[in-house]
Amino acid sequence: MGMVATGLGEMNSFFLLKRARIPARVAVATSVFVVAVTAMAASGGHIVRLAQSSPEALGAVGSLVLFTIPGVVIGGQIGPAIASHIPQRALERGLGLLFVGIGLVLLVQVVCGG
Repeated sequence: MGMVATGLGEMNSFFLLKRARIPARVAVATSVFVVAVTAMAASGGHIVRLAQSSPEALGAVGSLVLFTIPGVVIGGQIGPAIASHIPQRALERGLGLLFVGIGLVLLVQVVCGG
């Protein structure tokens, strides 16, 4: 799931903002929705696989998910609310800086091997 979802939200947001010229609030909300659907599909596959292999592993993942779901739901509500109060230009620049930062972190991880 990490390989699929890494950068998915950023790529969607960029495409929606620049190519489709969709307002930032709508682009952020749409991107969050697409990432959520992707994560749920990948998680479903992992749950089926874990249930078939080991009940202990499924229990460990279940305890992790117990805390992750509320964080995602709360973040999904707070993000668009904050985006609605930020000017369009500032949001676009902030997203651009965020994308550059994520790209640099990934590049450093690849180059340093960790």
